[in-house]
Amino acid sequence: MSNTSIRFDEELAENIELAAQVSSCIVLAGSRQHDRFLIGDTNGAPPRTLCLERICHERVNAVMTWAFNPARQSLVLAYSAEKTNLQTLLPTQKDVEKEITLIEALDAFSSLRSTDNAAARFALLVDAGLLLEDATAPHEKDFRLVQLIEHFARSTDRSRTLFLRVARTTSLPSAILSSPQARTVHIPMASRDVRYAYAHQYSSALAKNCAVAPAVVAQTLSDVTEDWTLDQLGALLETAERQSITTLHDLEELARAVRIGTTHSPWAGEQIRTAVANAHTELTKRVLDQSKAVDAVALALRKAVIGLSAAGSQTPRAVLFFSGPTGTGKTELAKSLSQLVYGQEQLLRFDCGELRQEHAVARLIGAPPGYVGYDRGGELTEGVRAKPNSVVLFDEIEKAHPRLLDVLLGVLDDGRLTSGQGETVFFGQTILIFTSNLGMYEEVHDGSVVTRRPSFSYDTPYEEIENKVRQAIRDEFITVLGRPELLGRLGGAESIIVFDYLRDLGRVCRKFVASISASCKRLHSIELNVDDQVIEQVVDMTRSSPNALILGGRGLRSVLDRVLTNPLSDYLFYNPHASGKLQASLEGERTVFSTG
Repeated sequence: MSNTSIRFDEELAENIELAAQVSSCIVLAGSRQHDRFLIGDTNGAPPRTLCLERICHERVNAVMTWAFNPARQSLVLAYSAEKTNLQTLLPTQKDVEKEITLIEALDAFSSLRSTDNAAARFALLVDAGLLLEDATAPHEKDFRLVQLIEHFARSTDRSRTLFLRVARTTSLPSAILSSPQARTVHIPMASRDVRYAYAHQYSSALAKNCAVAPAVVAQTLSDVTEDWTLDQLGALLETAERQSITTLHDLEELARAVRIGTTHSPWAGEQIRTAVANAHTELTKRVLDQSKAVDAVALALRKAVIGLSAAGSQTPRAVLFFSGPTGTGKTELAKSLSQLVYGQEQLLRFDCGELRQEHAVARLIGAPPGYVGYDRGGELTEGVRAKPNSVVLFDEIEKAHPRLLDVLLGVLDDGRLTSGQGETVFFGQTILIFTSNLGMYEEVHDGSVVTRRPSFSYDTPYEEIENKVRQAIRDEFITVLGRPELLGRLGGAESIIVFDYLRDLGRVCRKFVASISASCKRLHSIELNVDDQVIEQVVDMTRSSPNALILGGRGLRSVLDRVLTNPLSDYLFYNPHASGKLQASLEGERTVFSTG
């Protein structure tokens, strides 16, 4: 990209110059107020990187420019174009800080004259965002300052220019902003062209590490740094060089991480590739009898690792919709997925049955200003801000209030959510999981009594369960909720991962028993062995229960408690010194224990 094809930040510089020709008080407003700026060179040289103070100094052709810091109540000479004889209280030596109030500085600045250059121009730049405690109604101690600034704007000739730098114009009172002698210049965000040019200019070392041209690195960075300042982009380049980034994929991952405030992405490097390569083996250790669900999740992880799953640079890494019977491993798969990717069970879980009301949105994103709970923030926004590397789980999504569904649409589309405090939270490192039981059960009305019974049996083939559940969810979102777009953003009905019934209850029971045995070993130094007859009895009692299909693994767990865990607890409680091996066997219908 040639220097003449784009204008870099010239428009801002030109607006400052034009404003200085008609006003002696200029408000510079924008979140980029302390950023670096690119100013092009008419001779074809690379653009210069300047700070805002330097741009103001050059565009008003000042011989001296001072910067005032309200936090320190100090003034410093930032730039001096030539040696000028001044009789003033203002510092005349560069970078020498002088303690002075703004009122004193303005008085001295207003009367400033050069004894050897009558045409000399001067500039004073003030970080005005810290000036007033309450800009809408200045206190008595601040009112004198507001009067002085407004008077300066009306009466001071344009050889002296006062710049008030703020992130938002609301930091200043209307008496200043509406003054006919004051001008406001808005500082635009760094455009894609500006970010490209900056990255191109400073990425030669990184491009060499990645074995690509600087233009390729610049294009990659300009695509993934929307709304970034050049300061942030510069920090990203420095971090990438320090971490010896060698691929564009890892560079994108680092950009995502830096955006949310970290310097490491769990989705980059060989560690995540190795983990995902072994995903099926690792996940099936904890989630039994759900091979198709595990296969679908493993595929989603592979897409995420190679960067093909996300529609945008900050959308969630994977969006999964789990459906199927209760107690079949949906939450367990979410936990094991978090352990696999993030190294710990980092799970943010929300029960949508508790989010039926409209005010539930405030619970998730935080109350707006002026409402109770504004200072506490939202459970979802604050949770993701504190733990950006998390699995976010929404249980029974169909029960959520429609306004919550609107909020989630924004997360699925853009990967960002604005809290009640006006702060943006990014979901670019998260995995989003939605669950539902739709289609698995049907309600039976018997007068005033409503009971729920399974729609299928253990004899129903999995393919039939999968088709009917997907159809039920499609009907719910399209016909009942009237939100087909939400289903579309979840990948459509064909992307729904349907869990099967736990058909091999013996295997599941042995997994639970192994967990109990591990606890006995860790807590009591006892090696617990359980006879097969005990496990067979647990399985038989579970299958014969009328709620077996409704409760799934939870039903098996409750039977296991009655048959094994409860009597084991009694035994250990009354035999506190037991050690060594402990055998659990069946005697009639009772479980008894013996040492060996």
